[in-house]
Amino acid sequence: MQLLLVDDHPLFAVYLAHALTHAGADGIEAIRRFGARFPQMARVVISGDEDAAGATRARSVGASGFLGKSQSFEQLLAALRSIAKGEPVFGLRARVTAARDDAGLTARQLQVLALALVAQGQPNQRIACALGIAERAVKLHITALLHTLGARNRTHLLIVGRDKGLV
Repeated sequence: MQLLLVDDHPLFAVYLAHALTHAGADGIEAIRRFGARFPQMARVVISGDEDAAGATRARSVGASGFLGKSQSFEQLLAALRSIAKGEPVFGLRARVTAARDDAGLTARQLQVLALALVAQGQPNQRIACALGIAERAVKLHITALLHTLGARNRTHLLIVGRDKGLV
């Protein structure tokens, strides 16, 4: 598998810049320059900033993929295999962030929903412990999720969340 991986970690970026012989270029610029020189090579951005705007910028300069660091190893490997086959992949988290923004949810509300703690029927106390927040805060987040997504109960919340691409 031949890929160019771009990372926003300072130490890795220095190594990458050296390898590309374009020291000082940011990741998006490096993707553009590398693509101009090696157009047949797949280029992938792996970033901790997993927003839709980053995915759009990466795609606009010819990246074959935009993946988030929060993805599991299995998800990253599957995405890289797809990219190696010529299928562009622009990250689940970027889609989730865009869907979250469209739904009007906060990051913490999405975290309560996406961690699948609600899906597993966990009580608020367990969710609170897992997230390191107060049980009352979990109740408030779930109430807000139910209201914002128009769900009748926790089960319906997960169905709506899945349909909107949030889970």
